[in-house]
Amino acid sequence: MRVLWFTNTPCDYNSGKGIRGYNGGGWLTSLEDELVRQDAIELGICFCQNGQPFKSERNGVVYYPVPLPQKTKKDKILDIIHHGDLKRDEILWDHYKTVFKKAIDDFKPDIIHIFGSELYMGLATFVAPCPVVLHIQGLLSLYIYIWFPSGVSKTSYLFQDWNPKKIFDRFQLYTFWKRSCYREQKVLSHTKHVIGRTHWDELATEILNPERVYHYGGEILRKEFYQEHKRVIPKRLTIVTTSSSPTYKGFDYVLQIANVLKNVMHRDFEWLIYGNVVPTFQQKFTGLQHNELNIKLMGVASAIKLCDAISNATVYFQPSYIENSPNSVCEAQILGVPVVATNVGGTASLISEGETGFLVPTNDPYTAAYRITRIGDDRDWNLRIGRQSQKVARDRHNHKEIVSSLIKTYQDIINSSENI
Repeated sequence: MRVLWFTNTPCDYNSGKGIRGYNGGGWLTSLEDELVRQDAIELGICFCQNGQPFKSERNGVVYYPVPLPQKTKKDKILDIIHHGDLKRDEILWDHYKTVFKKAIDDFKPDIIHIFGSELYMGLATFVAPCPVVLHIQGLLSLYIYIWFPSGVSKTSYLFQDWNPKKIFDRFQLYTFWKRSCYREQKVLSHTKHVIGRTHWDELATEILNPERVYHYGGEILRKEFYQEHKRVIPKRLTIVTTSSSPTYKGFDYVLQIANVLKNVMHRDFEWLIYGNVVPTFQQKFTGLQHNELNIKLMGVASAIKLCDAISNATVYFQPSYIENSPNSVCEAQILGVPVVATNVGGTASLISEGETGFLVPTNDPYTAAYRITRIGDDRDWNLRIGRQSQKVARDRHNHKEIVSSLIKTYQDIINSSENI
């Protein structure tokens, strides 16, 4: 079976240069590593990267690094003038369709697997001569509603400072997201088969395309998280979070909870935040400073360092205002660490309340602080919930079962197409 992926990352393409992508390559690289071992699969991967040969084969995978388009100055000016026109995004579509079609014609796949509806890879569905399945990651059409946290207006976000370049960049980013929602809906309406893994993405994709066929598909985590790591509950309450800078990732909520922990409950704690987090806007919005609230910004860490940090934490906290199935939650669970998370998107499909963790509202720092301290104060309860969540996560992220299920999904889609 010849399978051609369209991905938002290079996967393992750059590994020969000692590069495995952001933060170790993520779950797609882990899935690639497993799938190339299957005799029944011939794998090709198409992604965007400038300055590369059209095609190369490495370690049994055929890679197609297609070039990104370049807008003319006229188009850039028109983008600004017609910023409210969502169809402006279509001026780039012909480029992507052309380069994607070239890769498809060369590889001649039996099935195309598109990962994510967020960027342009989904346009491959319009030029595919074979069955296509779209793997749901996030859904921008729903994310756009919570781009701004409660109490934050579009104006206050765009004009958080008076740096013209930064204002323009934020404006362009927000406009790009809105146009991406338009593109996503066009792609979803044209794609019959989708792969998801939560109740949230199952319901959402049915709303966006009532005719779609839904398939369940698990995700393989980064290999470092499957290794044995000794769990140590520290004497001092230690919270770990991995996050990034977008407002919907909830760093303002972290600040509010930390403020309750320190200044209302008078607790001694340490909160370690990993990832690309620039807290300037959230601190201005809340009036709270992270360095006054026992919060340490640790930056991007390797998978090994994250395993060590999470294994030595009291609790993992997930603060986002919207998610599908955050792998950061799954990684904490498979390490046996209790998780407290906001009850948004598909997160409830990962956590059984009181059994494998706790779900909290997005606008209630007192409840979140209470859950964090309760799970921190009861060591036996902490260990029990950690062990139960680890058992569930190991089953959910079982390599063999995920690969076997994916291959079966591929075959079922191909067979259903042949029978039409």
